[in-house]
Amino acid sequence: MIHPGCPHLLRHRLGALLLAIALLVAGCAQDRSASDGEVPGDAPPPNPAISSEPITLDVWLDLDFVAGDPLFREMATDFERAYPNVDVNIQAFVRETIPGKVQAALQVGNPPDLVQGHAFAMAAQGVAEPLDDLWAEWDAEAEFMSQAMDEVTWDGVKYGVPLDIYTLVLIYNKAHFEEANLPYPDAGYTWQQFAQDAVTLTRGDGSRYGLGFTVEPWYVFAWLAEAGGDLLVGDAFIGYNFTLDDPNNIEALRFLTSMARNGYGPLPTSRPRDYEDPRKLFLKGQISMFFGTPWDIHYIQSQAPDFPLAVTELPETPAGAGAASALGSTALFIPRGARHRQTAFEFMKWATSDRYALPMARRLGHYPARAWLQSTPHFAGNPLLKPFLFQLDAARPYRLDAFPEVERAFADAVKAAFYGADPADALHAAQEQADQFKARSEDRP
Repeated sequence: MIHPGCPHLLRHRLGALLLAIALLVAGCAQDRSASDGEVPGDAPPPNPAISSEPITLDVWLDLDFVAGDPLFREMATDFERAYPNVDVNIQAFVRETIPGKVQAALQVGNPPDLVQGHAFAMAAQGVAEPLDDLWAEWDAEAEFMSQAMDEVTWDGVKYGVPLDIYTLVLIYNKAHFEEANLPYPDAGYTWQQFAQDAVTLTRGDGSRYGLGFTVEPWYVFAWLAEAGGDLLVGDAFIGYNFTLDDPNNIEALRFLTSMARNGYGPLPTSRPRDYEDPRKLFLKGQISMFFGTPWDIHYIQSQAPDFPLAVTELPETPAGAGAASALGSTALFIPRGARHRQTAFEFMKWATSDRYALPMARRLGHYPARAWLQSTPHFAGNPLLKPFLFQLDAARPYRLDAFPEVERAFADAVKAAFYGADPADALHAAQEQADQFKARSEDRP
């Protein structure tokens, strides 16, 4: 019963109902572009401040968001109909290559107008354009998750608009646990049980392993964060300190690499994007568990709908309240010196509106960083998504990519530890490089 004295509750439930209806419509009908001369009613209204001069808006997106679905190209078509003078030129690149491409474009004075990436890191490197003035005109900050807003903010200034958000979760094969007479992992699953189950699920003949591994820094960071570790402390105002060889990090990396070196998972290949390897092995039935993202869940369900898939939160560690999953978020940002700043920001508003954010979740498996995400029954009621959504509040952001030289040192330490180096020695060596980088940075005028 809704009491007359609780109008805020009424508004909350009404909002949830309207969003559920929108999701139902999105699920039952094909996503349609507007007819010529029309603007979709649920898209942001045209901004009269946008110039009517003919322009080409160069947009660079993560290939994973574009390759398998035309959603963003559909949005571009709608945008062009709302702004007939604008020609949207979408290009897609492998995510890891985008920062270098933007830097190269800036060096020759020809940056794109809009780019997808980690706005926090791009701002720290002086690549992104500050956007506080356009945010103030829009007045929509409350519509986004605070965690995602933190990831577009550097030194108190906003440099992007959050697009999606994610954490790492434990993905496992229910059938393998049943075959081994093991209880399913749940919210109370501990690291001790996790390690024991990995041993039990591993077959001596090498046909199946308990776990899959990767050397990708963001994924490895989740193991450290779960142990209460971190790689970077401080902020842009007081300054950052690197903590690569923190004792919690050393012990977590030792635990991780020893499981691989003891044969409970295949050694990671360390090739680019080797974080995709565990998912491939999982689908083949060659590993029983891996740390994955909501996108992995979507991919597995779409490629193998009958797969015995299950998901839970990352295992509990002695770190208690200090433990956390790794937080990830991409945003749309405008490179420094881009020619069409206001039009690019308008495109950001369209890309993150519910009209496109909802099908992005449904069709792409990339979940929008909107404030309604954790409370909408369509998502919050999905048992495979609950662990991801639950972990968002405490997830620890990975920010080492703001300092590429230090990130490379950390990545090299991780690879060395997997392939024989003592984790303490490897992280101490990386810490020395980080300290040298910081000293050089502080010496610069």
